[in-house]
Amino acid sequence: GQVLFNGKDVYGLSNKEMRDMRTKMQIIFQDPYSSLSPRLPVGEIIGEAVREHNLVPKSEYADYVTKIMDDCGLQSYHKDRYPHEFSGGQRQRICIARALALNPEFVVCDEPVSALDVSVQAQIINLLKELQKKRNLTYLFISHDLSVVEHISDTIGVMYLGGLVETGTTADIFANPLHPYTEALFSAIPMPDPDLKRNRIILEGNIPSPANPPKGCKFHTRCRKCMEICKNQVPEVKDMGNGHKVRCHLYD
Repeated sequence: GQVLFNGKDVYGLSNKEMRDMRTKMQIIFQDPYSSLSPRLPVGEIIGEAVREHNLVPKSEYADYVTKIMDDCGLQSYHKDRYPHEFSGGQRQRICIARALALNPEFVVCDEPVSALDVSVQAQIINLLKELQKKRNLTYLFISHDLSVVEHISDTIGVMYLGGLVETGTTADIFANPLHPYTEALFSAIPMPDPDLKRNRIILEGNIPSPANPPKGCKFHTRCRKCMEICKNQVPEVKDMGNGHKVRCHLYD
């Protein structure tokens, strides 16, 4: 396939163009500890790319790094400490500061809160939302936690075996999930009230190999609504209105 950023094919860029493009897109990784160099102090981790891309004059470099750290809830005296001296939530703040130091337009958040405690998750999610508003950022937020997805996302894409099965606005998808896989995912969301019972949809069978997916609809081997056509024919994308799209033979 293609990777397009602002209409440009990323894989078609020259080395110089790609270098310039890197400042516009950044990533926050799932595990903050393994994505931070244990041999560099925090100030150097955050500022390394700023220096490499000459984003600010040398005289302003230290103040710039301090400002980024302050925006992400870190103190200036943290600059000289190393990643192992911080908690998981603080390490993720360092990762966020490193990503935002280049002043990007687009940030990939690859399960940025799944390795954190629930109370810390809330702090990091609120920080991400605050920074998004302040810096006018676009996030591609990857997560298995649907309550987090609902809180942070404007648009949702549900993926199964490497392909999108349903896309739409957050309100539409949560109010009216159309694909059987989306319905199964929503049925697995834990309910905070022990007296409330949800009709849990248990998916039977094993996930097929993404390298050798089944013929027809990829989900048909585990779908309780499977029809004969699902086993042989790949479903087309159907627009159900308001930008809510689904790839399923139920809506032919």
